Amino acid sequence: MLTGLVLTLIAGTLGGSVLAPLKRMRRWPFANSWAIYSVWAYLIMPWLVAWLTIPDLASIYPQVSIHSKLICGAAGLGWGFAVVLFGVAVNLAGLTLASAIIYGASVAVGSLAPLIISHASILVSPQGWGILAGNAVMITGIVLCALAGRSRDHAKGTPAAARNFSRGLAASCAAAVLSSLFNIALAYGGEFDRVAIAHGANRLNASNAQWAYTVTFGYLPNLAVSLIVLSRAKTWSVYRSKTLSHWLWPPVMGAMWIGGTALYGSATNALGALGPVIGWPIYMSVMIISGSAWGWITGEWAGAPGKAMRLLGGGIAVQALAMAILSMMNR
Repeated sequence: MLTGLVLTLIAGTLGGSVLAPLKRMRRWPFANSWAIYSVWAYLIMPWLVAWLTIPDLASIYPQVSIHSKLICGAAGLGWGFAVVLFGVAVNLAGLTLASAIIYGASVAVGSLAPLIISHASILVSPQGWGILAGNAVMITGIVLCALAGRSRDHAKGTPAAARNFSRGLAASCAAAVLSSLFNIALAYGGEFDRVAIAHGANRLNASNAQWAYTVTFGYLPNLAVSLIVLSRAKTWSVYRSKTLSHWLWPPVMGAMWIGGTALYGSATNALGALGPVIGWPIYMSVMIISGSAWGWITGEWAGAPGKAMRLLGGGIAVQALAMAILSMMNR
């Protein structure tokens, strides 16, 4: 249990820090930066990690049933659209607000879905009522964060800021729902793990075979959107500019992302039968804290009115309380 908790904390810290380097890539348009990042994070790094940690990787997938492949592939595709929307939300609403809304709502959906899939009987028990109560508290925290963002942008006094917030809020909410598919893929990916273990994989690393498969489907929406946006904006020539650091940051971000993802997969195995239910709230909680810290460091909330700051602090605190409730109820 302790090993799983430590792995979850490290995974959340890495996951919440992934997008911070985008702030250092200001000489490229956002779409150009995201296109290179997504190649590393959602295509190259997952397969590299799987190849390094899973013996005889290629022979695993023919032995996995079509049913498991379809579910994990579809979940990965939906999650890929969430990733695209997350990037849009960060660009429009800022890292702190987007992270708080997306991760917070994802906890409510992502912790409940595996419970219904694998442990539905718990819902009619006091433990189940506690989980529902935790979700209600989570929604309250999300609303407070949304109000904080509106207060911040209205204080800037520009219609563009208000429009960006509204669009960013819509993108964040849509991404929150779709991002929970990531945890659903994990809940349904047990067959990948069993086959990997049969081929000699370590139990803590077995989920890497499923991650590589699922995330590849998630890369497809990112690829399509990147090709469309960069072609319409005619910004392909940006890549010819002498910006070495901009080429170095994406693989670092990709390594952070797959590192956090792989560690979360290991943590769920170490946490036992309710791993996806117990681990998800803790994982997301640490990601929110980490992402919020980077938002503060990069000055997203500099000059925001006191009301906005109080709402933001209250929203994050309420979400943290909800995650504590969910964690306790999921034992």
